[in-house]
Amino acid sequence: MAILGHTTNLVNANPGHGKSWTASTNGAGWLKPYAKWVVVNRPVGLIHQKIGRYKVLEWFKCPDKQLVRYQECLSKCRMGGRCEPLPYLHLAASEREWTGIPSTTQLLNGTMLSFLKITQPYAIDPDDMAFSIHGTLVHTQLENKAKELGMVAELSTTFDGRNVVDLIEVDGEEVTLTDYKTWGSFRMVKVLGIVSVGKMPDPTGAVYKKSGAWGVAGSPKMVSVFQQVPQEADSYEAELQLNRYRIMLRQEVGINVTRMRVHAIVRDGSLAVATSRGVYRNTYLIPIRMLEDEVVADYFSRKEMELHDALKRGGWTVPCNSQECWDGRRCQDYCEVWNYCPKGLLERR
Repeated sequence: MAILGHTTNLVNANPGHGKSWTASTNGAGWLKPYAKWVVVNRPVGLIHQKIGRYKVLEWFKCPDKQLVRYQECLSKCRMGGRCEPLPYLHLAASEREWTGIPSTTQLLNGTMLSFLKITQPYAIDPDDMAFSIHGTLVHTQLENKAKELGMVAELSTTFDGRNVVDLIEVDGEEVTLTDYKTWGSFRMVKVLGIVSVGKMPDPTGAVYKKSGAWGVAGSPKMVSVFQQVPQEADSYEAELQLNRYRIMLRQEVGINVTRMRVHAIVRDGSLAVATSRGVYRNTYLIPIRMLEDEVVADYFSRKEMELHDALKRGGWTVPCNSQECWDGRRCQDYCEVWNYCPKGLLERR
């Protein structure tokens, strides 16, 4: 066992140790009968129990909050009736095995997250996979149509089938690299740099029906005015990802990309939550700037060394930074391995 950082206690969370688990994981008791190890107490460092093989997805979380090994779920439903169609569940369980070579996506994640997802067993709720599956199916349809049109689509830049370029369009001397994304309006606001710059009367002519802090009854209803401010835009992940693909295409395939962009589908587009944030379209074409090759190479080289170092040492103590964890939002709602991470435990207190 490798222990890094502060001294902590390791609890074997097999049945019979449930009391210790429940008392120390702050509401995560639904993992009790299934998780092999858990880090407890705060502040904590990361403890990684070497168990002889790399583990990834192991359990589905059922509608009744119980966990079941996903292979058992795919074989037979423990609840007597499936919560999702079987093909959907198979797609939800589609996790890439670790090959020893990190993908671009793994390196864009925080090293802590990538390390834990490679080495620690974790659970997912199939319901939470809906948008991921939807995005995969959209990718497939767009890929098929592109190939019908004789275009280059889903081109892998590495021998292991990873680092896949979604679409390459050639128009004379212009070679455009396009990457498909399915993002929520919250992410779109950050990527586009949308900010509220004031209020204006509702263009529909609506008026307030009641008086209040918002205004006097009968007066024009005021709505927010939004504007894209380039200085506020934060698309660093897409910039690093697409620039790495650009470099790989030149070095490995001999294709010189002259322009890059993201085609983003807004998964909550047209809903009130999106328009209230200033996101009015369902799709956006977002230009991606060229970064210096050296900047891109240095970033991915550093992240790859960090991940391999963590795997070699059997542990990692540096949590995801604010960009990698989306200012804590990922830890709170979207991280499958939060219960192994000190920052995840603190964010979910």
